[in-house]
Amino acid sequence: MKKILYCFGAIVLLSACTKKTEKIESNDPVTSTVTNSNQTDFSGLYSYQQNGDTITLQLTVDGTKANGNLLYTLNEKDRNSGTFVGEIKDVILLANYTFSSEGVLSERQIAFKLTDTSAIEGYGDVQEINGKMMFKDAANLEYGTGLVLTKK
Repeated sequence: MKKILYCFGAIVLLSACTKKTEKIESNDPVTSTVTNSNQTDFSGLYSYQQNGDTITLQLTVDGTKANGNLLYTLNEKDRNSGTFVGEIKDVILLANYTFSSEGVLSERQIAFKLTDTSAIEGYGDVQEINGKMMFKDAANLEYGTGLVLTKK
C-alpha cells in the first residue's frame, strides 16, 4: 500500500513540475514584453539639426535604467545643457533633466519615445512640483508633434 502511495505521490509531483515548466516556456505576454524590450539597445547618440536648431541626446541604457547628456541649442533662444537620469518603460524614456541655462540651474521632466533609429520628444501639460517642472500626466503625452532625433 505504501508503494502505491509513493508511486502516486511521485506521479503527482512530476505532473506538477511538468506544468510549471510549460508555464515558464509559454508565450506569456508579460515575459514576451520584457524579452522584447531587452532585445533593442537604445544606447547611443541621437541628434536633430534643422533651421538653426540643434538637439543632441547621448543615451546610456542599463536594463530599464537610463542616463545621459542632453543639449538644446535652439535658434534665437537660450542654450541649455545638462544631464538626465530616468528609466525606459514600454519604449518611453521618462527622466529628470538637470540643466543650466544662462547660468541658472533648473530641473524638469523629459520624455522621448524610442525606436531602433530615432527618439521622438514628448509633450504635455506640466506643473511645478517642489521647484521642478513635471508632466501632469506622463502616461498621456503627445509624441506625434515632437521633434524627431535621429540615431547616429
